[in-house]
Amino acid sequence: MAKQTLNIGSSANDGTGDSLRDGAIKLNSVIDELYTNLGNNTNLQVNVGTPSTGQILKWNGAQFSEGDFNSFSGDVDVNGHKIISAANGDIVIQPNGSGDISLWAGGTGSALTYIDGADGKLKYSNHFATTGDLPDNTVHHGMFALVSADNTARVATNGGWKKIIGEDHSIGDLGDVDMTVGGGPSDGQVMKWNSANSAWEPANDDSSGGGGGGGTTQNLFESVNADTGTTTASAATDTLIIAGGTNIATAITGDTVTINMTGSLGDANQNAYGVIGSDSGNKTAGSTTATINLVGGTGISTAVSGDDLTITNDSPNVIQEVFRTVTGDSGTTTAALSTSTLNVAGGQGVTTVATSNTLTVNADLYLASSASENQSIVFNGTSWDPVESPTVGFDITGPNNSSYRFSGGGVNSSTDNPTIYVYRGFTYRFNNTTTAGHPFALRQTSGGTAVTDGVSGDQQGVQFWTIPQSLAAGTTYVYQCTMHPAMVGDLIVV
Repeated sequence: MAKQTLNIGSSANDGTGDSLRDGAIKLNSVIDELYTNLGNNTNLQVNVGTPSTGQILKWNGAQFSEGDFNSFSGDVDVNGHKIISAANGDIVIQPNGSGDISLWAGGTGSALTYIDGADGKLKYSNHFATTGDLPDNTVHHGMFALVSADNTARVATNGGWKKIIGEDHSIGDLGDVDMTVGGGPSDGQVMKWNSANSAWEPANDDSSGGGGGGGTTQNLFESVNADTGTTTASAATDTLIIAGGTNIATAITGDTVTINMTGSLGDANQNAYGVIGSDSGNKTAGSTTATINLVGGTGISTAVSGDDLTITNDSPNVIQEVFRTVTGDSGTTTAALSTSTLNVAGGQGVTTVATSNTLTVNADLYLASSASENQSIVFNGTSWDPVESPTVGFDITGPNNSSYRFSGGGVNSSTDNPTIYVYRGFTYRFNNTTTAGHPFALRQTSGGTAVTDGVSGDQQGVQFWTIPQSLAAGTTYVYQCTMHPAMVGDLIVV
């Protein structure tokens, strides 16, 4: 209703104003509108009372009256504005009971970051699939995040996202450590600083005893053994004395030790022999002129001419034993007579044939187990293994904790974690030469479920995989080290 005003005329009782009836009609209209818009047509439902600064009108169940704003009845849109406290005051968000304070990722996301109402702890999920998904490191300087691809935590710095080394990492993951030098560390080596490469590298330990790790003063010996007695160096300054014995004198000049015999060299004429023994009896020289006679036995004659002694077999055509003892890989046999016969028998995968004076040894193909119809064979380094389909073999090495390398099957042996294409119905032989250092797993996805259909063998040795015909072309699996997730590559079915 438009605003209505009572006409009161120009002066009292001049007859120009509204009549009592018209004025009452206007007044009733105003009262009706007030009771309709501010009440329930019967009672007014707005009671201003005595409000204070900052209060609002609130519905108390019967009417609107003054009160503080302390609850929302719907979602609040800040519409580009801020929530600001006055006079450096705190902004407190306090759920009731065990309710959480959640920060949502967009209108259709989820609350990945929240304060748990049960324990008051800030909890959040801050992981990224790959390093390429990480945000700008300079904008988010100091941020922590986890990369799922290598399961490694990182912190953002001005120099990039830096790895945070954990208990499941190797010392080789440190930036100034190179574990690849010399093909990797071996037993007993230590880490030494190489200033030329600015890195710690595996090397032999030059220290000995208390020598202090390669200093100029070292123990010159650990232990020295003699015909009788032994001595062990007890300090870096220990002294080894070289003493002369009977008719022996020692002298040191500069770095040279000289051992001299001081006794007599003996008489000019000596017995040419002391004692000569034989199968029966012996002879001892009684003087320097004693004579020993070499006498021939049955079928043997001896003769001396000048300085030569000749021993002759007088019966050279006597039948002799062709062999005395023959020893095989297992077992042995000894000839009993000059007519004994030696049989050369074939073994597993070997046959022998004797024709006239010729013995022929034929080596058949040796299989580790019996083969079946339509099977192929592949050499395992010792013998041949039967397999159910055409076979491609790979030898696998692990130059570091982030890559495998393959040789064989047409793969470039210098490529890290190459993609391997496999054919349905073929068998693939994976020879993991790293053994327990990098167990070689076939998985459906990185870090996922193992591939079992058609797989046999040992992840730390030789594994066979016959590709099922049921796999669709383009199916992609992965190979992955069970200890170092970064050692991973694709297996694509074609």
